[in-house]
This record gives sequence, structure tokens and C-alpha cells, in this order.
Amino acid sequence: MRKSSTAGDKSQLWVWVTTPEHYAEDDGSDREDLDPSAQSDPDGWWSCHKNTLRGDLVLLYRTKPKMDFGYLIQAESDAYSIANDRKASKRGWNYGCDYRVLYKFAHPVTLDDIRADPYMDEWGAFRGNFQRLVYAIPPTVWKRLMRRLEKREPSFARFIQRGGIRKASNKIMLEEELEDRLSDRMSALKKFGYDLEVKGRQVICTSHGGRIDLLCYDRARKRYVVVELKNVRAGQNTFGQIATYVGWVEQNISKGRRAEGLVIARGFDNRFLSALKTNNRIGHIDLGELGFK
Repeated sequence: MRKSSTAGDKSQLWVWVTTPEHYAEDDGSDREDLDPSAQSDPDGWWSCHKNTLRGDLVLLYRTKPKMDFGYLIQAESDAYSIANDRKASKRGWNYGCDYRVLYKFAHPVTLDDIRADPYMDEWGAFRGNFQRLVYAIPPTVWKRLMRRLEKREPSFARFIQRGGIRKASNKIMLEEELEDRLSDRMSALKKFGYDLEVKGRQVICTSHGGRIDLLCYDRARKRYVVVELKNVRAGQNTFGQIATYVGWVEQNISKGRRAEGLVIARGFDNRFLSALKTNNRIGHIDLGELGFK
């Protein structure tokens, strides 16, 4: 049984600290895939604390030049080890988790705002000048930050009042339910040319980061198939994710033999469909075609 802070436990609260190379485009503008209004799928995983659980809430602190809390994020998976990823280890990242951006702040709380609030003097992250990658946020500090953000940004207050965080948690549970339903009804894929047997669920790609929703074996074609489920529209990031997972399976599971990918999502944007033309080993099916609501 998977552990999860959405399954009745109180969500843990974190600050993730990030530099411009991870929160900005090359021209200095905000990353498009961190804006939930763009309806873009998240770009793989984010480094996190080893105790992170699916459903935990995160404020993303942006270092210079921003020096502010730019986004509210929710962890979409428990933490998993990325210690064997060379790029991650060089940066001191040992654990990662999948994530979803819930809200982008137009008027974020800044470091200067915190400095002006005597109540924040005892917060370890502030005293440490946000030098670490991740900090826990005490519930009292979290409530104070939320009140300040709601007061500063009426649209965020409405997001909270309308149950935005609760709805996001429900989406995580819905994605798990979709995975359960599909794994029990793999025969529904036969009409699309797949005769799949589930070999593993939530398979961690050690040394690469990320997790495979369903690792399957096609009994008719004698090859592994990586299935990526999205309860949202799939975009270019999804394509990049599954292409990486297919490569990982070929290297670590199939011993070099050809593997394929299959993305099942609620629609596909033009960038995803364009990327498909570069790789004939990745297929796609709309959830509606499977009769899943």
C-alpha cells in the first residue's frame, strides 16, 4: 500500500529553494511550464526532502534576482532516490518527487516582506538565508504566509476559498484511481494493438529520476511498453518524460532490446503531436477512447 499524505494524514509543508536556471527561461522570463494557467504538464521531477509524501504542499522560493515565493506546489509522489543520477549528485540532490504547480503568484511575498515581520525571526529557513535546498515550514509560519498572500492577492484568496488545494489533492487520488482501473482492464487496449501484461507500477528509474506509471510487457510483440498516464492534456514535457523512461527500460530492463512508450491522457497539445513525428516508438491514446471519464 502506498503511503500518502492525501490519505487522511495532514499534509507536510515545505519550502523548495531554486535558482534562476530552474525558474526562468533563457531570456529571464518566467518558465511557461510553471504557470498552471498554461495547462502544461510538469517537467519531470523536482529535488525534495527524503520525507516528502504525495500531497505535501510546497512554496517555491526563488533566489536572486527574484528573492520571493513565486509558486504554490503540490508533491504528486512520495520522494524517491536520485542518488545515482550524476547530474543530480553534482548538485547535492539525493531525492526527487513528481510535482504539480497549483498557483503562480502575481504579487509574491518577498524576502524584504519577511525581514519586516518580527514574527519570522525565529523561522529556521529565514535565519539560514534560504541557503539549503529544502526546509520544513512550521504550520504557524505557513498560516502567516498564506494570510499575507491571500490579503495581497484576492484571486489567491478565492482559489483557497473555492477549495483549490482540496481539488488538487482529489486530482492526485483520481490519477491513482485511473491507474487502478487501467491495470485491471488492460484488455481495453487490445483494440489499439496492445496485448499488455503489467510487470510493475510506480517503477522508479534509478539513476535517471522519475517513475514509470505502468511498466508492461506486450505478449504479442515480445517487448516492454512504458505506459504514462495523465489526467490532464499531455504536452512536450510528457513526450520528453516517456522518451527518457523508454531509454531507461532498454538500458536496465530489456537488455538493449527495443522498448516502446504509450501515453494515455486527456488530450494532446500540438507540441506533443509534433514531437511524435520524431519517434515512431511512442504511441498515444485519449482517455475518452477508453471510455474513462
